[in-house]
Amino acid sequence: MAIDPLFDTNVLVHVVRNLKLPSQFLLDTFFPNTVEFETEYVSIDVDVGLRRMAPFVSPLVEGKPVESRKYQTNSFRPAYIKDLRTPDFRRPVLRAMGERIAGSLTPAERIQLNLAFEMEDQVQMVQRRLEWMAAQSMLTASYQISGDGFENVTLNFNRDAALTVTLTSGAVWSAANIAAGTAQPSQNIETWAQTVLQKSGRAPDKLVFTTGAYNLFLLDPRVQQSVWYLRSGDSQVQFGGGVATGAVAKGRWGSYDLFVYNDWYIDVNGVEQPMVPGNTVLLGSPSLEGVRAYGSIMDEDFAYGALAYAPKSWIEPNPSRRHLLMQSAPVVIPSRVNAAMAVTVA
Repeated sequence: MAIDPLFDTNVLVHVVRNLKLPSQFLLDTFFPNTVEFETEYVSIDVDVGLRRMAPFVSPLVEGKPVESRKYQTNSFRPAYIKDLRTPDFRRPVLRAMGERIAGSLTPAERIQLNLAFEMEDQVQMVQRRLEWMAAQSMLTASYQISGDGFENVTLNFNRDAALTVTLTSGAVWSAANIAAGTAQPSQNIETWAQTVLQKSGRAPDKLVFTTGAYNLFLLDPRVQQSVWYLRSGDSQVQFGGGVATGAVAKGRWGSYDLFVYNDWYIDVNGVEQPMVPGNTVLLGSPSLEGVRAYGSIMDEDFAYGALAYAPKSWIEPNPSRRHLLMQSAPVVIPSRVNAAMAVTVA
């Protein structure tokens, strides 16, 4: 039904807000550190520690020369993001979202609202890209950067091959295999955690499941006999299910915090994809020491400085149009790369 803004008695009573906002669970949990570099490349120093033992030598002979512990510097060129928008130049004279029918705002007020709306969306899109980088870093410790005028580059953080696993045959988590005893999720978790401990020196304390993997994990009789609870406040104990964008805490099992993760993104073909593929288990901890690094903004207006988000706006006079540009040069780095593991369980 068309609305006549002058004579119709309709009143706008509700605005349906977008709820498909980006989650930052993986970023906040495993990549909490933020650094900004005034360079085109960002670098991380890694202490290469090996489990060496001191040599036995007779007290009557010279000491045995031992090589000093090494460190390596890993350098990465961040991706570059340029989100350019030219909003409809008629917006200042049209009713804004949420404004009462027939309008109550001035054009100047609508300009400010529209700018805030567009810039907030630009920031959210950058944040979703960072969460995607974090997910790829947890899944395979590598991700591909490609775009217009940008060479196709794969950032590979060289995680140990033993930390990316796909179960096969009778080991696959399924109701039949678990009932038959050929698949043992609880034993798998212990074995995988030991592998992470061996490769990195730190054991994982967080298990992040996709919904399907979590439901299969619960089929293990050893898991069913464990205490599952989630405390809320000081005394209340909550049992049961729940789902939300990002992660839902499901309690603890042994020394592990349990989470079920759900989030999605739109790929280059316009198809919605899960941020973490189905039937996946991620093992990790803050010992990953993940970093969100931002390189130099290649723009003289920002003096080529280091900024996580660099917004700018200008007006083209004829015809009058406002342009909005959001720039960022992010890279998400799993500093202690072997402190995480990903398993496709079914």
